Amino acid sequence: MKFLKTLLANVLGSLIAFGILLFFGFLFLIALATTAEQNPPVLANSILTVDLVGSFPETVSGDPLTQLVMGEASVGLHSMTAAIDAAATDDKIKGIWIRSNGMVSSWASLEAIRRSLEAFKLSGKPIFATSKNHFMMESEYFIASVADSLFLEPESIFEFNGFALTSTFYGDLFEKLGVEAEVVRSGKYKGAVEAYTRNSMSAENREQLQALLDGIQSSFDTSVAASRRMTPEQVSLLMNQDAMFSAREALERGLVDGLLFEDEVQNKLKAISGTDSSKTLVTVSASNYASQIRPTKSSDKIAVVHITGTIMSGAPAESPLSGGGVAGSETIAKAIRQARDRAGVKAMVIRINSPGGFAPAGDAMLREVELTKDIMPVIVSMGDLAASGGYWVATGGSRIFAEKNTITGSIGVFSMFLNASGLVEDKIGITFDNVTTGPYADMFSGMRGYSDAERALLTRATDGTYQAFLQKVAESRGMSVDEVSEIAQGRVWNGEDAIKVGLVDEIGGLDAAIAYAAKAASLDSGAVEIVRYPVPKTLLEQFMKSPVASARVLATAFQSKNQLLASQRLGEIQQIVDSRGQVQALWPWNITIR
Repeated sequence: MKFLKTLLANVLGSLIAFGILLFFGFLFLIALATTAEQNPPVLANSILTVDLVGSFPETVSGDPLTQLVMGEASVGLHSMTAAIDAAATDDKIKGIWIRSNGMVSSWASLEAIRRSLEAFKLSGKPIFATSKNHFMMESEYFIASVADSLFLEPESIFEFNGFALTSTFYGDLFEKLGVEAEVVRSGKYKGAVEAYTRNSMSAENREQLQALLDGIQSSFDTSVAASRRMTPEQVSLLMNQDAMFSAREALERGLVDGLLFEDEVQNKLKAISGTDSSKTLVTVSASNYASQIRPTKSSDKIAVVHITGTIMSGAPAESPLSGGGVAGSETIAKAIRQARDRAGVKAMVIRINSPGGFAPAGDAMLREVELTKDIMPVIVSMGDLAASGGYWVATGGSRIFAEKNTITGSIGVFSMFLNASGLVEDKIGITFDNVTTGPYADMFSGMRGYSDAERALLTRATDGTYQAFLQKVAESRGMSVDEVSEIAQGRVWNGEDAIKVGLVDEIGGLDAAIAYAAKAASLDSGAVEIVRYPVPKTLLEQFMKSPVASARVLATAFQSKNQLLASQRLGEIQQIVDSRGQVQALWPWNITIR
């Protein structure tokens, strides 16, 4: 009987596995066919289309199955800028057509894209810009305004109402539920805990967030003014006078160049590219064009190691499928070692796009960075966000690059867990009793608050980690601990202000960091090969490695937008529960800028 049960279980498991493989194989064939249709060769007299839709992640796997099932972007930030850069010297490309269509991206990424477009203009080739969804908002206009010619359809809407930063708070909800956030923090600006203890921003948090928003406004005013032959004051005045324009009003105010339908824009582009007006305009998408760029091959290499997402211990299996939402300490440490040991690697760039996370996990990454710096130059490039634990890792670099509106700093730590006794015992009526072997054995049970002695223990641990953080920054930046303490306290800075306070060395993107690394290693930046780590896994590879974790992430592909938002919020709370009072070097993840 036991033999039959075992045999049946094996047969059933094999059938399930075969069914899953068959399912993935079917999806892969569909995705492959779709990709083949979308990736024709680049023809002469082509117009490169830059579609501003969704977000631009640091890197993408390029896996057609991941794009089909998980909705992964077809082009990442660095592939997009590489396509624009390459098009400038490609005789087949006659111009660029920017098409805005509901872009949601962080400002540091927008700065990188705009910088590449400005460099493209030096080639003398024209840039056109339009809106595909008959609506243009500020983030899209920040990119589109660089165009030589910007057109809207006559009945389009032009949003011009400024910028807002929104933070979510659970304090009142927790009070109603009978849940209490037990918090110990070091740094008066450490706003990550406020979401769970308050219903609004503290004065300190409001101060730092307003400074970030003002930095974005300043960059927008200055950049748009330069492109549209206006002054920053004129741009700001227009924003403050009217929240929204019709396309005709935008034309009157000098924000666009004309009112044309798409077919009329295409006719203009045909004339530029030398295409007969009776024929179809020849275009190539940025994702297709980027995929056909042949990378430089050389015995001299520079490794770029991407640290993207919340920093956690170990090697979380779900990270490749969750949009780079998790950076595991083992995964990153292994990637740094592999890059360091690869033949021909003469320098390394650590690319950070992370809000931080578990402090010891960040320190484990830093250890590998420091070991690498003993062998070769190590340069840090900051993306949209390199805060708290992200900045902890950045202290290992000999030079730090950031965009003007990179969010960085947040040198502070906290520990927190949720006491749910008020909910479970008082409101639901479930009670608990236990026996222990010591007075602190149940301190993280979640069914009671801290005692004075326990709070003192956690305060000591938290303050100890904070002091270690200050010391690392001081040693890295050539400052005293007291000087670092003045600019730390958990406060975040944008890239420009971070230079002023000594936390960042230079404004520039990943390309600037790579060029500096090449110079530090006595290499020709134009003749080195760039190798990237960790290598993104395909959907099938990740599923085979961890079917259960992958199945959870796959389930999100079938959720609505509201369901995804609710899942994200619940996930944030679950992270606090799972942390069990561990010291975190983390910037708030529930803040959105629009």
